[in-house]
Amino acid sequence: MPQVRSTTIPILILWSSLFAVHSLSWCGSSYSAEDKTEKDSVDKDYRSELPRIPATKPANALKTFRALPGFKIQLVASEPLIRDPVAIDFDDYGRMFVCEMPEYNQYANEEFKDIGAVKLLEDTNGDGRFDKATTFLDKVSSPTSVACYNGGVFVGSVPDILFCKDNDGDGKADVRRKIFTGFARDKAGEAMLNSFRWGFENRFFISTSLAGGDVRSATKKDEKATSVRGRGFIFDPRTETFELTSGGGQHGMSRDDWGRRFVCSNSVPAQTLMYDDRYVARNPYMSAPAAAINIVPGNKYAKVFRISPNEPWRILRTRLRKKKLIPGSDEGGTPSGFFTAATGVTIYRGDAFPPGYYGNMFVAEAASNVIFRAKLKPNGIELIANRADPNVEFLASTDNWFRPVQLSNAPDGCLYAIDFYRELIEGAAFIAPPILKHMDVAAGMNRGRIYRIVPVWFKQPPPPRLAEKSSAELATLLEHHNGWTRDTASRLLYERQDSSVVKLLTWMATNSRSAQGRTYAMFSLDGLGELSAELVLTMLKDRDANVRIQAMRLAEKLAESPIIRARVVELASDEDINVRYQAAFSLGAFSGSLRNTTLAKLAVRDVGDKWMRLAIQSSLNRGVEDVFQKLVIDEQFRKTANGQNLLKTLATQVGTANRANEVAGVLKSLNDLPSAQKPLAQSLIASLVAKQPKGRLKSAIDGKAAEILSAMLKESHTIAFDVKRSERERAGAIRTLGLMEFAKLQDSYGELLSSRQPNAVQQAALETLSRFSNAGVATVILKNWSGLSPRLRSNAVETLFSRTEWIAALLDSVKTGKVRPGELDPVRIKLLQSHRDKSIRERAERLFVAQRLSKRKDVVDQYQKALSTSGDAANGKMVFKKDCSACHKLEGVGNFIGADLKAIRNRGLDAVLLNILDPNREVKPQYVSYIVVTDDGRTHTGMITTENANSITLRRNDATNITILRINIEELRSTGISFMPEGLEKQIDVKAMADLLAYLNSIK
Repeated sequence: MPQVRSTTIPILILWSSLFAVHSLSWCGSSYSAEDKTEKDSVDKDYRSELPRIPATKPANALKTFRALPGFKIQLVASEPLIRDPVAIDFDDYGRMFVCEMPEYNQYANEEFKDIGAVKLLEDTNGDGRFDKATTFLDKVSSPTSVACYNGGVFVGSVPDILFCKDNDGDGKADVRRKIFTGFARDKAGEAMLNSFRWGFENRFFISTSLAGGDVRSATKKDEKATSVRGRGFIFDPRTETFELTSGGGQHGMSRDDWGRRFVCSNSVPAQTLMYDDRYVARNPYMSAPAAAINIVPGNKYAKVFRISPNEPWRILRTRLRKKKLIPGSDEGGTPSGFFTAATGVTIYRGDAFPPGYYGNMFVAEAASNVIFRAKLKPNGIELIANRADPNVEFLASTDNWFRPVQLSNAPDGCLYAIDFYRELIEGAAFIAPPILKHMDVAAGMNRGRIYRIVPVWFKQPPPPRLAEKSSAELATLLEHHNGWTRDTASRLLYERQDSSVVKLLTWMATNSRSAQGRTYAMFSLDGLGELSAELVLTMLKDRDANVRIQAMRLAEKLAESPIIRARVVELASDEDINVRYQAAFSLGAFSGSLRNTTLAKLAVRDVGDKWMRLAIQSSLNRGVEDVFQKLVIDEQFRKTANGQNLLKTLATQVGTANRANEVAGVLKSLNDLPSAQKPLAQSLIASLVAKQPKGRLKSAIDGKAAEILSAMLKESHTIAFDVKRSERERAGAIRTLGLMEFAKLQDSYGELLSSRQPNAVQQAALETLSRFSNAGVATVILKNWSGLSPRLRSNAVETLFSRTEWIAALLDSVKTGKVRPGELDPVRIKLLQSHRDKSIRERAERLFVAQRLSKRKDVVDQYQKALSTSGDAANGKMVFKKDCSACHKLEGVGNFIGADLKAIRNRGLDAVLLNILDPNREVKPQYVSYIVVTDDGRTHTGMITTENANSITLRRNDATNITILRINIEELRSTGISFMPEGLEKQIDVKAMADLLAYLNSIK
């Protein structure tokens, strides 16, 4: 294994690294900068202050750990058997497959030629320690996950999922077959597919992380690829087909006994996924919030209690930062204590720990050398993960090289910790050159350990050897106390497809003392194609709420059965809110007035819960007008704020779908409302017509509803121009005017854009104008261009870029000099020059010749002098506000769109400079710009911040968000370029850049 010195690796490369991130991850030091009397400087050789921390030999490693009382840690595998482990799985015999990924942190090292592998580890003498290793699969590019199946393994190796199998018994794969392809690569290695988890639903669940990709079957080359960006991936190993579900997180995903999924990200210790967006996909006219929600109180600022000492280089960095000799904050002398490298979130499901530990959540924190434990507590439909061990971690090490990156439930019922074991887990780009040149970022590439955490009384059980058991024996194991055993038995039954166990499974589904056993038996029958309606009905009446929930999911396949439908309706009144939550989703598989009545009753009972409102709407692709009518006549319901919000949401859906019978039903309800409910009626009518091309629905509105709409528009027009009204009232009225035809108010919009108007009024006018398609919109905006502030011009450009004819008008104004070329940012110019309309491209090339950007390398070289120029922080703050605050936020100014500038600053001001001037050198997946063309002819550009089965949310360059239903998307494509624009040198000269860097470096 070559030991490559860090000096061979460029330090200005990526935003972050695989398992660690910013300098915030390191514990505080008692060392004070004042303790040093000699003079520091950036040119000084600090070698004497940077003694290397030696690695601990495997034989001595156990002495470095401090486990919770009652537990101890055992070393079960280490170098030279393995190196660089990042994922494991156990087969039916208890053998362990290990993914090795030496590529980590070598992404910019041109001399590095190594590649990953999958090792097969065996315990040949039964002492609990693996003593034999065979390279099962070699030359595997960045293997990030492995899962056993049918005598072989599935391996995640970007861009593919492989199936590999040993047919001749030598421990080496003879079969190496691509199953799926198209998963995207993240060069840092932190954001690729990972965590292959078997589910009792007879499917594998996978996290696609941040990189996503466009995935298809590897064997069906004519199959259209499907974007998996931001989604979860589920595949059937028998049919080799896949579908998508809710996703989130970065590295690590776990499921509990009931299929709830948990994820984490570097600074987010744990999230749970609140819904399966396969349900949301049934109703294409609804949008939904992100499924992943934070569940650890304090989130990234939850305390972490580390016991390892600060490395000398961290002590030095803190001192040099405090003296302003290198960029970055000294974090007040307490740089540690919270999450910055959370990975491997895992729900413990073993049977070796005391009962109180079952279902606990464990999270590895690779930067702080600890494993955190939390207890999950219901909070309505949501969960809270409260710290389980006050002021101490479940496991911590004094060894700075201990890098837990994944955890795993094992055949012996214990929890295994995968230790990547590197001296430096933080990316090289995060360490200033005066320090980095004395370090070795390759240290540890030939090492790696796997530990088993056990109770002090633990006794090594015999290996499982489940593959040798009969199908009947496997069936009985579905009620085993160890989750690994249940999962593996379930998988083997699905592999075998042995119908001889149908009677036994049927008996277990109704008679097992274990709720998990009853659930697993039910789904195993489903996997065999032997699940009867009679059994499902019985399971719907199970004494355990979790079993009833799972039975409802299977009941959806039996939607034609009146008796099944009747039972699901009954469960919508269950005392357990989680049962009612699942019922709200499952009712969407049924149809009819009884279903609608039940959903309406659910809404009345649980309207205060936002997740219940989402579940109800997901079931209303059809029948929405019926439910709307039942709710709007309920006086108590329509008086509540949540009730009114749900009614508005349903009205918006009806207007978006624009089905005549639904529109008629809603209008009839509104016409029947008492006169005293006029404000509510106005807001519901506005919701009904808001998403429609102007005039399409208005023509269908008659009677009392038409009168209400007319009066509302007249009143809004008056308020919009009433200077005595608050800016908020006027802005709201202007948005309502968007319900009127543009031609009737063209002159009015010109007045509302006048420089005499408050900023909020101008902003509302621009927002409203963007909803029209009339060519006169561009005329109004460009006529008032000179009176718009820089921020408002950004809003105006966003609007003008949304339609080709408006772009043409903008280019006309550039040609005549009304709009100066320099008033358009370089990203916009670049988009124009690559526009799909040939005439736009050619005009842009001619008009913006002078704005053509220099080669990035030349610009970066030219601005190096800004690093050595003394800058004025006060002036830099003004530069930030003018040129950076649209995308970044510091000291309460700006918007959180782009990357965290404080984090980038910690890598050094040279890194900040590079990312400002050459943002496309290395673009992280979450910061890529996309172009979305909708079916109404509009074009939107921005960074995707949230997406699910039904919608995407774009963060646009003008700092506004827009959510677009997928049903309205005609085209979605990546620009391949960063959301952060190139060409800022056009606005920021070298002196201003020095000021900006001084300001960034001054922030604590």
